[in-house]
Amino acid sequence: MEIGAGQGGARGGPSPNAGKVVKVRWVKQYAEATNQVCIGEVVRETAEYLVMRGVVLNVRKGAPELKRDEERVHWIPWGQIAGACELPSDTKWRQLEFTVDEVGDVKCRRPPPRRTAAEAG
Repeated sequence: MEIGAGQGGARGGPSPNAGKVVKVRWVKQYAEATNQVCIGEVVRETAEYLVMRGVVLNVRKGAPELKRDEERVHWIPWGQIAGACELPSDTKWRQLEFTVDEVGDVKCRRPPPRRTAAEAG
């Protein structure tokens, strides 16, 4: 996946990455800021913004707590994006669970599969 400023969507045209599941990390330039990671799907791209529907994870450096915001649409300025990666297309991002390890990195794990009534006994 190549995402970048000005690819589609800037004048209402289709975005070549719409619907792709991505993880994006962006930076804020003030000391009290938390690290922010958004997991979700690309809605569109404009010359100034990556528009995503997803959940944002807020992590403060050196703290084991992780705050997960509600799902919503986020307009992320291209200049603030520190990193992005495409996740497998079958990723059920709404169901993912997250933790913070001892170093402060956000870790993702898929929830265990649901058992059927027959399997549960």
